[in-house]
Amino acid sequence: MRRILLALMLGACAPSMPVYKPVEVQVPVVEPCIWQIVQKPDFAMAHVGTDDDIAAKTRAALVELSQRRAYEAELEAQVDGCR
Repeated sequence: MRRILLALMLGACAPSMPVYKPVEVQVPVVEPCIWQIVQKPDFAMAHVGTDDDIAAKTRAALVELSQRRAYEAELEAQVDGCR
């Protein structure tokens, strides 16, 4: 009986088993970027001749300005989609 009691007392002093708890770790994953080809527009100033009047050149320049803005917006959307 003493041996059993001694074994129980020594067993109580033994280190307890470690408790493992799951930990969630967030790791960034690289995703492939899928590009769509953005078609370059046919800019208006390419069709203006040297003999055209200043009004036609001004209209073509204003049209090309809006074409370039739209083209740049499409390109920026492509780049932002891959970030």
